[in-house]
Amino acid sequence: MRNWNKKGKSMISRRNFFSITILMIAVLFLCMSINSLKDGWNDYAVNRYTETAENYPSRIHMYLPDSETQDSVREEQEESPGSLSESRDRVICVSGEDSGLAGVVRAWVTYTKRDIAAYPSLAALEAAGDGEGLPELLVLDAACVDWESDGELELLQAYLEEGTHLVFATLPDVSVIQENEEIRELLGIRKVLEEETTVTGFYLRGGFLLGGETFYLEKASRESDELLPGSAAFPGEKTFPWYLPGFGTKIYMRGIAEGEQVKAENYPAMIWRKSFGTAYVFAVNGGMMEGLAGMGILSAMSAEMYPYELYPVVNAQNMILAGYPGLADENPQEMERIYSRSVKQVFQELLWPNIAAVLEKNHYKATCMMTPQYDYGDHREPDGKQLAYYLKIFNESGAETGLWGLNMSDTPLAEKLAADASFLEDALGGYGFSSFYAGDMEDGSLGDALDEELLEPVRTVVRDYDETRYMPVEFLSENVTAQQILGDGLAYTYENDFLVRCTETALGYFNMAFDLSRVAYPEGDEDTWGQLSKALGTTVGTYGQAFPDFARTTVSESDARIRQFLAVDYQDGRIDDTIHLQVEGLAGPAWFVLRTHNEAIRDMEGGSWQELEEGAYLIEVDQEQVTVTLEPAEERFYR
Repeated sequence: MRNWNKKGKSMISRRNFFSITILMIAVLFLCMSINSLKDGWNDYAVNRYTETAENYPSRIHMYLPDSETQDSVREEQEESPGSLSESRDRVICVSGEDSGLAGVVRAWVTYTKRDIAAYPSLAALEAAGDGEGLPELLVLDAACVDWESDGELELLQAYLEEGTHLVFATLPDVSVIQENEEIRELLGIRKVLEEETTVTGFYLRGGFLLGGETFYLEKASRESDELLPGSAAFPGEKTFPWYLPGFGTKIYMRGIAEGEQVKAENYPAMIWRKSFGTAYVFAVNGGMMEGLAGMGILSAMSAEMYPYELYPVVNAQNMILAGYPGLADENPQEMERIYSRSVKQVFQELLWPNIAAVLEKNHYKATCMMTPQYDYGDHREPDGKQLAYYLKIFNESGAETGLWGLNMSDTPLAEKLAADASFLEDALGGYGFSSFYAGDMEDGSLGDALDEELLEPVRTVVRDYDETRYMPVEFLSENVTAQQILGDGLAYTYENDFLVRCTETALGYFNMAFDLSRVAYPEGDEDTWGQLSKALGTTVGTYGQAFPDFARTTVSESDARIRQFLAVDYQDGRIDDTIHLQVEGLAGPAWFVLRTHNEAIRDMEGGSWQELEEGAYLIEVDQEQVTVTLEPAEERFYR
């Protein structure tokens, strides 16, 4: 019979009370033990990325194309793997030697393992005779062609008849096109509608660049006449001649004419293709081939030239938190005015939870380029406990800790690094960084910095975007790689979106930086975290949805993939429905993009694959001999 108290409620027996107490103590002990074990396993004072640097390929293993400009570098490669084929695909570039086009083409052939010959004019190419055999591709700057010479037009026609594809990265003056029907026929232009028009947007056809169909439209928000974020900057020029392509051409990109009531198929053409038997002529209007974007356009064109296209990629996407975290209580008056708390509290309580949630939602990893201080002259010293806190949570979340090389006080770099080394020695007994954020540092200053003891373990350097540097991933020295930032993650623009699509197409790679030092030292209301967090969410979400299948990496993980990408050499061919791929220089997995037309992968040996989008596949290779078997796409659909 139950025991009841005076109020009629059931009482807990002493035995049950004792059991519950023991259980609570056991749970508490387990929780404390788990936390203790977690802290014990979290060896935050050691950077795991510095331990395996010697296992990855160095500059001596890098593939270099055969060309006069590369001979001096190739002499250093006494132990290089060598070419798999004596008759490698070759590209001829006709442009000024120091032009942006020459730099873009040279980078593209290096990455795709082709060879290159360069000439300053079409006349120079004709005079040289170029006895190396027919090139696969001839890329031309229209300014280097004498359009009044019948002989040069005949030379271009001869290349087409022999099966060489032509890419006109720029077009001749509109008056030249208007006056010469033969030139219009060569370029695939039916009519010059207007000598100059201004567009208010762009349309990119799906299936050309990776990432799908896209509209870039200039539009205002509903609340005001201000342009929406991204509308102010476009890929390419906004004013250019309005050409109507001829019949039988394929249009990949169009401008949307300002105030014009015309059918969409008659919008100003920007990138198009015309067929000449077994060869194509590609034409580019509106400055679209300038800068790194040109590599993606060349890769997309190459995929259009053949029944299939197979080329190596990096397969890495990085999100870099530049200047985060800072470890000193700096700019206190401004932080108190805006946030009513210190900068350390802002970074810990506001920024990290928000950033971690956005990155986790989109499956990205963070590379946190920390700085002990922003201002090395304000006598506000960094906090060692804050350092330990961040290293622990970064380790737990899979983030990487690198070192930011900039500061707000114009302190010389050597002095900054000495102060950082002293702080790290006092706080942790030292810490090794494998990645370093150099910003826009000059080569000489960067080389001096890497000689400092603090940066001795560094094996990859992150540099700001520079439109004059045409290789976004490269070797900076024998054992250190350089990765170029491709955009400001806190200022989404159409121009940057187009650049990302191009580099993803060419390299399966992008590198986005978020300058969070702006939070600690804001220059205006637009630098408050409330505003910047919206921009961060937009950028990460946009690219996360457009390119969900390329790997999310930290900068040092990306470095390992870059080294493999630069070292790998390959040869491929097709017999019936099977592509045979021979790979050399493997030190680990390597990745390729396969693009097809109305075919899908049925089976693969020597690696694995996944579909990126219709007609595009990411191939992971782990053996030297690989086969990929294709089938008609409709058969796969109905299986």
